[in-house]
Amino acid sequence: MTVYALHEGIQFQLEEVRPGEWRWSFQPPTGPGRSGRVMGNERWARVVARRAIDIWHLMNPKVQAA
Repeated sequence: MTVYALHEGIQFQLEEVRPGEWRWSFQPPTGPGRSGRVMGNERWARVVARRAIDIWHLMNPKVQAA
């Protein structure tokens, strides 16, 4: 299953690799794409992906997402 969502102006993708394992990814407005894996349910994977986007914004305060 693949899920697309939006957080803070950045679209992210969740893909269930196997039951209970999720791959998250997003392409920020500048720089390389970010991705990772998380064990748990879809809700937890969303939390992890959103937090990664929040951290990206903290590290790039002058860049505005579309």
